[in-house]
Amino acid sequence: MIQIRLRLPCRREFERDVYRPGVISLTRLLWGSAGAGLFLLLIAFFSDLCQVGVLYPPLAATCFLSATCVYLRVARPRQVIAGHFVSAVGGLLAVFAVTRLVDDPALAVPLKLGLAVGLATVFMQVFDADHPPAAATAAIPAILPLPVDPLSLPVHMAWGAVLAVLLSLAWNRIWFEYPAQEDGACPAWGGIHMDRAEVLGFGACVAGFVLMALRPVSPFAYLAGVVVMFAGVSVLLFQHFFTAEIVCGDPPSDLSGRPPLPPVRGPGG
Repeated sequence: MIQIRLRLPCRREFERDVYRPGVISLTRLLWGSAGAGLFLLLIAFFSDLCQVGVLYPPLAATCFLSATCVYLRVARPRQVIAGHFVSAVGGLLAVFAVTRLVDDPALAVPLKLGLAVGLATVFMQVFDADHPPAAATAAIPAILPLPVDPLSLPVHMAWGAVLAVLLSLAWNRIWFEYPAQEDGACPAWGGIHMDRAEVLGFGACVAGFVLMALRPVSPFAYLAGVVVMFAGVSVLLFQHFFTAEIVCGDPPSDLSGRPPLPPVRGPGG
């Protein structure tokens, strides 16, 4: 059932059971909408000021999630940054492959779109970076001119994603913790609910963001920022592989379809 809440902003209106899809909340309408619009305005402003071109449509969707759906896992910083990066890579790989294999433009564009989104979907799942708006990051190179050199697109999209996350941190933490805890045991490093590797990777991405933003005054700082940004994103992409549980098959089950109970040990072991 849809719930309509007309209370003005207060801490209760930002709790997980209220500030979410499925609740038409005056608070979410005011705070979330203002935040989403402000985020994209500032991304466009700083992108132009710092001469770091990004794709605005996918980042617009990111701004919506970051301001109105903050409790969803797809709106967490690692998913936002890594999702846009790997999706840009997927889109560019698709354009490169189809351009060299298909000569018919009428067939090439659909193939580029399908392969781009398919690769982006694979990459986002493999790297635990599910972020739906990033699918548009993959698709746009197949149909529209890019604002940057293609090889620079992944790290530029990471730059725009980092800015979106920084704006989300500044905006949302006025009322509640962001990023939100994924579960009751979610660690907090530096006051942010992410594990240590995520915080380190995010910190490197922020440093890369600052250096890349100096492009108008120092091309060297920009190039250093590209390297630092790539290093930070790499940490975000690979950190979960070191603690992942590998499952090669389901445990045997009885005829009821339920896994067997563990053996009962007596007092003597």
